[in-house]
Amino acid sequence: MKRFMLGAALTVVAIAPPGAAAFQSSYQPAPPAESQAFKGTLDRHPVVALTFDDLPSAGSLPLGESRTKIATALTTELKTNHLEGTYGFVNAVNMEKDADAQQALRIWVDAGMNIGNHTWSHLSLSTNSTEAFEHEIALDEPVLSQYAGSRDWHWFRYPYLAEGDTLEKRNAVRAYLKEHGYRVAQVSLSFDDYAWNDAYVRCSAKADAAALDWLKQSYLEDAAEYIKLGREEERIAFGREIPNVMLLHAMAFTTLMLPDLIDLLHKQGFRFAELPKVERDRVYAQDPGVASPTGGTTPDQFMDLRRLPYPAYKPHQMEKLQSLCR
Repeated sequence: MKRFMLGAALTVVAIAPPGAAAFQSSYQPAPPAESQAFKGTLDRHPVVALTFDDLPSAGSLPLGESRTKIATALTTELKTNHLEGTYGFVNAVNMEKDADAQQALRIWVDAGMNIGNHTWSHLSLSTNSTEAFEHEIALDEPVLSQYAGSRDWHWFRYPYLAEGDTLEKRNAVRAYLKEHGYRVAQVSLSFDDYAWNDAYVRCSAKADAAALDWLKQSYLEDAAEYIKLGREEERIAFGREIPNVMLLHAMAFTTLMLPDLIDLLHKQGFRFAELPKVERDRVYAQDPGVASPTGGTTPDQFMDLRRLPYPAYKPHQMEKLQSLCR
């Protein structure tokens, strides 16, 4: 159940509603049942690893901002919360001629954070060949090796979380990743944090205080809503909550909101852990073995595979986000 689809330039487009088949297999399963209220209980102290996609140049920039400033603020907040070792997934396209992006990635690594492969240019496996996708993985590696040094950069995050529009592609790329020593950085929690950034840039340019206040409020409300949804999906799909991996983006508005987001997670009882430790859980080693052309979290994929009813939830106010401060 992919809520939004994400373009390489972080453009939001329409998606399927809850319960629609955003995850398709070769045998074309029936759409999941309608949403219904979740009746179980959630763990008091869940675990989460924060991860950030699209380093070092995620999203558009407000006037006066730079990639270097964002990386500095982002890593400072992570270090304040003792979250060294956090993984960021790199697209190295355009880095060669962008000193600001180079400095931002150096700041990230020098602050004690880790990096992984997100393909060179944020290529979608679903709309490209296996050979082109594997070439993009390899093309990203020199930058990873240069900046990470002796640290483990052999973690891979699929752009858009899309693992291919055919089972053949999915299996071929998974085999390639295994052969080259990668582990897939799966995701269990996502609230589409990128969807606020463009509106933030526009509203900052207009100094629209009321709009900026709404963006901050709605961001936290939706984060709480979708974190709860992801945890409920886990209880339905796996019979328990699993250690979580949260997908975020290293962009201006997410960086601004990170202190409040971390505070929200603390208030919900979350404990923090690093990606490699979290993904030791056996759920992340399972492969549903079907194509996922439009992507989705690990719970999403297994919910759709098993045609399970989704918990009810409040959708994003997408039209307002797209029209705000135009």
